[in-house]
Amino acid sequence: MTSIAEAAQAAAVFIQDSAATSEFGPYRGADLARTAVRLASTLGLTLDRITVTPDWLRRRTTPGEPLLTTATCPATGTRYEFLARHPLHEDDAFELLGPCPMCKARVPLADIRHLADLGTFLATSPAPLDGGPIPPTYPDTFADDEAHTPTCPYGPTP
Repeated sequence: MTSIAEAAQAAAVFIQDSAATSEFGPYRGADLARTAVRLASTLGLTLDRITVTPDWLRRRTTPGEPLLTTATCPATGTRYEFLARHPLHEDDAFELLGPCPMCKARVPLADIRHLADLGTFLATSPAPLDGGPIPPTYPDTFADDEAHTPTCPYGPTP
């Protein structure tokens, strides 16, 4: 069993090594690594179960561009995809991505701040939309997400 001190040191080394070797440069590499460490800690997983890549769909030209993160369950192999919309703000929730109930595009369906948030979502799944207002269980970013299809009634309006 790994001690807290050993895990903390491994996380620090991971961030340092990732920053030094990232194809995206040291600052972006550190963003990706910190996001991986944060998601692994949030879900109680090891770093080898987390992948992080830039999100080219939601890209912007300001610091802290969005990152896509994938967590793979060691017991089942199930993959969960998250968006770190503002990876420089470590207190922001991860957004669990899944198919929009209307257009089927991969959009934010839940804010995940800790493992219990994911458990609640998995137990209740997304509330139906049925063409009505967006239920409060959806994240604030659901309707503004760029991934919705152009014809989705819940996507951003031009």
